[in-house]
Amino acid sequence: MLSERPKTKRGILLASDLMTVVLPLTIFFSSDIPYSLKILLQGAGYTWATIIVCLVPLGLCAEPIRFGMKLMVPDLAVPKVKIFACLCLVSALMVIGGYINATSPVVRELSFDLRTGNSTGVEYDIAAVTDLHAGKLMSRERVGNIVTSINQMTPDIILLVGDVLDDYDVKQSGAVEELKRLKAPLGKYAVLGNHEYYLGGKWSEDFLEKQGLSVLVDETVIVDGKFLLVGRNDFSAVQHGGTREPLARLIPADNKLPVIVLDHKPAELEEAERAGVALQISGHTHNGQIFPVNFIIDDLYEKGWGILKKSKTWYYVSCGVGFWGPPIRTNSRPEILLIHIKV
Repeated sequence: MLSERPKTKRGILLASDLMTVVLPLTIFFSSDIPYSLKILLQGAGYTWATIIVCLVPLGLCAEPIRFGMKLMVPDLAVPKVKIFACLCLVSALMVIGGYINATSPVVRELSFDLRTGNSTGVEYDIAAVTDLHAGKLMSRERVGNIVTSINQMTPDIILLVGDVLDDYDVKQSGAVEELKRLKAPLGKYAVLGNHEYYLGGKWSEDFLEKQGLSVLVDETVIVDGKFLLVGRNDFSAVQHGGTREPLARLIPADNKLPVIVLDHKPAELEEAERAGVALQISGHTHNGQIFPVNFIIDDLYEKGWGILKKSKTWYYVSCGVGFWGPPIRTNSRPEILLIHIKV
């Protein structure tokens, strides 16, 4: 029995080392790995990374508890291997639950009264999603289910607020082609997020427009003569040789209509407030996606997820409908927004 314990430890360490190198291999040698194998390896690699992310904070919490129990009951002896096994079990349950959660989006309904002095009180239903991340793991079937859910809402207009694409494998998976099925009488609009710029802003814009989406790159459109829709270029555009125009230049000086802004990253929120924007929809944060990253997100952004009001401007930061990296979410449900507005 004693001789078997070192073998067990070596086996665990060897398996851990192998799983640790799987993910970098699929990233750096992506073009050299068959597509089906790449999906399998990347899914396994991301899952292993998630287990580690879950295991570390659990371990940090477990050690003080063990130490406190030892002080209270000096004769208490709990083998470390059993503690480690329990932590692994809890981590595994978190990952399994996180996978089920990540692939089960909910419809979140919101209502905003955006009427101004010139408004007539017309109501519209907006379907909006952020951070779809269509690609290998966010497959065609999953995207198709989201599209079906959106169409069942029968919205007046559909908005995709950045990071629609995840990687170049989206061409092979066909996931984005499902967006052609989206239906809305007042149009289907999208803005670019940081992931679109990782792939190439112009390439992403053209690719999305082939799916029947109108991509707003620092552009403004009047919707049904009742409100102004502004699609902002992402902050990452500047890092990739592009521009990001100030809101003051995008909103006409003589505008009297309520303004709705699509801005992928929820940063510098005071700009929309100063410009008199009625509603800004953002995403990007995923609300951290995996516990405890959400606490970091709360420190990085004024609002990491949910509703915020500054002066007369409403903000909604979505936790997203998809996932980045591991197909796992442990701290928030993926969401499809159904926004009722009165203008």
